[in-house]
Amino acid sequence: MSGAINENVEKLRKYRIFGAKIERLNEMGLMFPKEKKSFEQKAQKCRDIMKSIERSISDVDDGILSEILFQKYCLGRSLEAISLAVNYSKRQIERLHLVALRKLKL
Repeated sequence: MSGAINENVEKLRKYRIFGAKIERLNEMGLMFPKEKKSFEQKAQKCRDIMKSIERSISDVDDGILSEILFQKYCLGRSLEAISLAVNYSKRQIERLHLVALRKLKL
């Protein structure tokens, strides 16, 4: 894969990490009420980044390419599971995944 595609993949992988971080920050706010506001602000930054990633994914197209990216990086599904869900061959999903990564602008 090219450098730009690798950068996109790394940014996309952070989506699920930010989701876990939001949960942790919410728990920290309960444990440390005096610092709750700070934790809420950090959680909001994570939500903003996640929304930005979702917008970038939906901007790729209105069809299969954005669906592949969403299922892979937001839902954490394998390319094989995606191929079954959308009724495409695994090989075709692999090809479309690379096309989608090339079109993605993060």
